[in-house]
Parts: sequence; C-alpha cells; structure tokens
Amino acid sequence: MNKIIITDSNAFENVIQVFESTLPNIKKIFESEQTITKEIDGTPTWTGASQKALYGKYKELERNFNPIVDSIEIYIRFLKKTLEDYKTLDKELSQKAEEFSEQLNVNS
Repeated sequence: MNKIIITDSNAFENVIQVFESTLPNIKKIFESEQTITKEIDGTPTWTGASQKALYGKYKELERNFNPIVDSIEIYIRFLKKTLEDYKTLDKELSQKAEEFSEQLNVNS
C-alpha cells in the first residue's frame, strides 16, 4: 500500500498548487482535441477508411477525457483533505506534548 508521508507541509501545499494550476491546461487540451475530432469527421478534404478509423480512435480516446479531469479533481480534494488532517493532527500532538511537558516539569 502506498503511503503519503508529509515532512514539509509547505512543499506538500506546493504540490497541490501544481495540480490545481495544471488542471485548466489539461481541460484546454481536451477541448482542443474535441475540436480537432470534429474537424476530421468526414470533411471534403479527407474522407475514406483511414479518416473513419482515425475519427473512431479519437472518439474512443475522447471518452476518457471527463474521467481523467474528474480523477484529478478528486485527487486534489484528497490531497487537500490529507494536508488539512495532517495539520490538525500535528497541532493536537503539539498541544498534548506541551501539556505533558508541563506535567513532567520537575523544576516547578
């Protein structure tokens, strides 16, 4: 099982930001591909078996576009929640450690 180990929450946050900033570009690429797909759908310039085969392949690939975007969005939410939970746990552990340290302080 893969584990996510956070050693630097700022670096982890930067990774999330990279995913978030890349997602619009991925969406634009997919939109562009959909436009290209329409342009090769039996035009006067190109018709025939090879055109139909290529168009069919594009349509197959196009079915994956929305699931890919959805998966990236879900992953971003997962990473954000993981970071949020990590920060909460880290804060709680620090508070407990402080409380425990105060109880063990033999000088007081």
